Amino acid sequence: MKNLSTTKVVSLTLITVIVLAVAYFLTSRYFPFEPDVANSPLVWRGFLSEGFSVLTDWKPTPDSWYFTVYPINFIFFILTGNDGQLPLVLSTALFVGLSALILSWVIHNIKHSNSAWLAAACLTMLPAYSYVHGFLAHPFSHYSTHFFGVLVFTLCLYNLKKNSFGLAAIATLLSLLAAVSDPWFKVCYFLPLLLVQIYYAWHKVIGKKIPALYGVFFLLAMNNAIPRWMHWPIQHFELLPMDMWLANAKWVLLLVGRSMNLFFIDNSLTAIASFIIWAVLIIYAFFICVKQQRETRFFALFSLLTIAGIISSFIISYDSADYSSARFFVNATSFGIALCVLSLSLQRNPILIAVLLLFCASSLYSYTQDQPPLADRKQETLSYMDFLQQHNLSFGYGSYWMVANNVNWLSAGKIHITSILFDQQTHRIDFGSIRSQTMKSWLRDPFIAQSPERQFVAFTAARNAEQCAELQPCLDAVTEQLGKPDEKLHYLDTVIYVYNHRIYPPSL
Repeated sequence: MKNLSTTKVVSLTLITVIVLAVAYFLTSRYFPFEPDVANSPLVWRGFLSEGFSVLTDWKPTPDSWYFTVYPINFIFFILTGNDGQLPLVLSTALFVGLSALILSWVIHNIKHSNSAWLAAACLTMLPAYSYVHGFLAHPFSHYSTHFFGVLVFTLCLYNLKKNSFGLAAIATLLSLLAAVSDPWFKVCYFLPLLLVQIYYAWHKVIGKKIPALYGVFFLLAMNNAIPRWMHWPIQHFELLPMDMWLANAKWVLLLVGRSMNLFFIDNSLTAIASFIIWAVLIIYAFFICVKQQRETRFFALFSLLTIAGIISSFIISYDSADYSSARFFVNATSFGIALCVLSLSLQRNPILIAVLLLFCASSLYSYTQDQPPLADRKQETLSYMDFLQQHNLSFGYGSYWMVANNVNWLSAGKIHITSILFDQQTHRIDFGSIRSQTMKSWLRDPFIAQSPERQFVAFTAARNAEQCAELQPCLDAVTEQLGKPDEKLHYLDTVIYVYNHRIYPPSL
């Protein structure tokens, strides 16, 4: 028995190391340098300088990440001694690797079958499309929330044996914090887990106090109690017109199909074919598993609810579908694959084995294709920084999407650019509006008073609600607003006004 235990320990250690190494390699390969990536480092710097008041200084999006991604990233900043790329890759890879390992461990613990470790392979070696458009390699994505969902799911599943109110309270608190950090958690994890626990309380497997507690906290999450108290943005649910539902349903076929591609070639036809095959197998796996008792049925019921929840929610409420919308379905792909592996541990099916192996092979092939990180702006950012330094510019204003936060992050604070919005009617800088994912203090007198006197405003034309649709009206309006610039520079398609004095918002 001692040798067997040692063998198991060595095997599990080896599997863990391999999974985490593969997750790190793939995350590094597809890690994007785009503006949202800079959030954690900038909030961390704010935390070091102003403490917990940074939570009110920073203006988050409804996906605030305050209680999920930020604490983990902050730990890696401390451990590595820097807030650059390395700690972000490590934390992101950890979310990917641990999600796969925990689900595999759960499957193995239920049926003690070595086929469980096939789930670890499949859930780590997801297609390049998932790492890029599914945002697996992005430090701020639903996949990081998915990790916390997997963790809470595992606690709730384990609690079927313990029936512990204390353990349920821990799972409930984690659920609330995850839902506050990312509203996506509510439909993908909070509601499905509540429904499954109500089912098991009804069958007297767990006490009624457990789903009652979970239900109260679910209502707090749905009411956005914490975001309202903290004055953070709130994500409202709105139904789309029914004529848009069919278009979104087509997107579901393409997005989920490409995230679970079986055919090496990545196109619409193979995506739809992959979706159909997986749908049939997942339904088959559900009926195999739901006939079992306790843990297996819990796994099956939750898997069905989380998959149905995100698909239905996307179809009836999402109004901006594109290929990057694959990020919403990471729970569906993960639990769909995991459910299939669980059914395999119950009943051998050569077709299911073939599909799982084919999926891994197709994913491996996708890594050989020239698939760059999504919206990667690293070289553009470094080139822009060089240009600014050459012209002795270290403080200014510009567009968020013109890599403002990238510059703040990668320059290690040597260059600061405050993201600004332009009024679409007057074409002036709207100093009264704070752009999300920036600090409110950046537009206040004390911060500006400490800045260098030579400053700039960068203009880039883009047809969105933040920038200038056309350059000239904005250039004329800002000249009237701030005065004639002392210098006028050009960088690619960006016009830069240079002022040899500090720029204080006229509204302050």
